[in-house]
Amino acid sequence: MQRRDQEPRQNNHAPVTPWGPIMAAVVLMFVGCFATFLFLELDALRPRVGDMVVFEPNGQGFDEWQLEVSAADLSGSNRPGSKCTLDPNVMAAGGGSLVVEARQETTPLRYRLHWAGVRTAKGTADCGSVADLAVSRDDLQRLANAAGGFGVARKTILR
Repeated sequence: MQRRDQEPRQNNHAPVTPWGPIMAAVVLMFVGCFATFLFLELDALRPRVGDMVVFEPNGQGFDEWQLEVSAADLSGSNRPGSKCTLDPNVMAAGGGSLVVEARQETTPLRYRLHWAGVRTAKGTADCGSVADLAVSRDDLQRLANAAGGFGVARKTILR
């Protein structure tokens, strides 16, 4: 209770401004939109159905790749679901191509490919001259890098 001769207490605290939480929400929204934009842009870089990886018969100037990719053989030429090997050095020696036929939305992302060429590997790991295969996105990208990229025209990397 206050007496008449006492002064009322004064509140010296500044009122809480709503700008702090509003600015935090705006920043979070901006970061979320930017992350979504980047994700959609990276999604556009994924191989698409119909893309080709062409292994031209190599002559001089071919880089030896220390790479072998294990693929599931879906064609039934060996045993359906069995594994075979894709070796870009062997594939480029005789020539051939991989065509992306389908993308399977699994984790990890897998692609169904059609191979037509001389052979994919030496020995019993060869997939044959014609095969339907399944490989991961990373393995498909490695094979494309070994061949010079996706597409029919050979691409060169500047050194």
